[in-house]
Amino acid sequence: MKPTAAAPPPAAPKVPAWTEPAPSDEADDGEEVVDLEAVPSWTEPTVDGSESAWDAEPSAVVIPPVSAPPSPPVPKSVPPRTPAASRPVPAARPSAPTPLETEEQAAPEPAPKAADKKVPGKPMWIWPKQIPGQPYSTAPVRCCPVQFGKTQFAACFGHQLVAFDWKNSGLEVLWQYDCVAHVPGSPVLGSDGLIRVHSGDGWLHCVDQGGCREWDPVPVGEPLGWAAPVVDADGNTYISSYTGGLLKVTARGNFKNTPFLRSRQKFDSTGMIYQNVLYIGCEDAYLYAIELGDEAGRVLWDQLENRGKTDWFINSAPAVTPDGILVVAGRDENLYGFHRDGKLAWKVHIPGQMLSSPMIGGNGDIFIGNSILKTNQKDCGKMVCVDGSSHRVRWEYDAQGAVESIPVIGDDDVLYFGDNGGYLHALRLDGHCLWSTNVRVAVRSAGMIVGPNRLVFGADNGTMIGLLCSSGGVSRKGWAKYMAKTR
Repeated sequence: MKPTAAAPPPAAPKVPAWTEPAPSDEADDGEEVVDLEAVPSWTEPTVDGSESAWDAEPSAVVIPPVSAPPSPPVPKSVPPRTPAASRPVPAARPSAPTPLETEEQAAPEPAPKAADKKVPGKPMWIWPKQIPGQPYSTAPVRCCPVQFGKTQFAACFGHQLVAFDWKNSGLEVLWQYDCVAHVPGSPVLGSDGLIRVHSGDGWLHCVDQGGCREWDPVPVGEPLGWAAPVVDADGNTYISSYTGGLLKVTARGNFKNTPFLRSRQKFDSTGMIYQNVLYIGCEDAYLYAIELGDEAGRVLWDQLENRGKTDWFINSAPAVTPDGILVVAGRDENLYGFHRDGKLAWKVHIPGQMLSSPMIGGNGDIFIGNSILKTNQKDCGKMVCVDGSSHRVRWEYDAQGAVESIPVIGDDDVLYFGDNGGYLHALRLDGHCLWSTNVRVAVRSAGMIVGPNRLVFGADNGTMIGLLCSSGGVSRKGWAKYMAKTR
């Protein structure tokens, strides 16, 4: 018999080739990495002039989710995570039309309702837009903006004081005032509604909320690096003199070329007026209490009794707790609390330089940024919380770099600040991180909430960044922002 040939094995079924899903837009660990080149400087209004249904933030483009075939089993060995800067650029995929597209262009398909939720921490604009090949100011923006309307605010960029309106349809420039020289400090909004600015060429400017000059600039001398003008309830402006002491300019712009307070020491910090007394730090390591009179100031604390004494000079702005304790950060790695008579209430040692200024929550807890600089090592920093009752460190949050940014506290008890590593953080007051966004440029400025769900920070590349946040405004409890007003 002839041997029978063996039947061929059955052919394996054809399996379609697996396609790797498109990479996610979010970075690892829930950390958003933002490319500021792709963030618009502002969004133009819609064609019909209508506003978004959400009256507290500008419209944002939502990309519908892209369905992908099921992925194969993940192997046990996972390759090491590649830094964001060295990851290969994924292939471009179709995106939804931007707000600048016209009506003739194809509109995106309606996204699910769940995707319409606005994401806190998302940058909505940068200003000015940095276009390669075109000149722009690269002076760091480290000032704290002043808010003078529901969504109107002003900030200093180089030698310009610029006012904006962050509408639902986008950011609008209202006016620009030329201060001639660079402005190193923050603009100041007085109770009279006027904005004061101390420019680097030694002139004090005063403009109204329409950008018009209220009175002629006053020659008060060069500004100190850490100081900003302070305005009392009557509209008088107090300036830290470059040669020492304090100067006074009246509400009508009148100025006498004699010091309001004579001193050889420089008050290189931003002061605080509380119950008609100016509290301000000095380079001689003392916190001063100066009674504001008509003709000249009077020092209330006797330094021979060590009233207001720290162990090194003071650059931070003081703050006041709900129970009336004055809080100031010294450059000697200590945070101080003083009674109203200048006697020491408590002192907390915090290793590192406190180049920020303290903020205080409604329950009396104190928050301050800390910078730890080490030779031949990467700079690091923390946000430190000191318990308002025990005056001990309650918690510390590790940032991505040194923290020189002055935090701001929202009305929903969320604390916002930046760091020198290029990150912006949002923390609950118990230290839990809600979100952290990488904007790829150092942020040393004071934060400010300029309207419902509108958060702004200045950056070291000469721009200002606007982000969405969960807060409806600045908290009215405690001492929630830089250069707050006492009530």
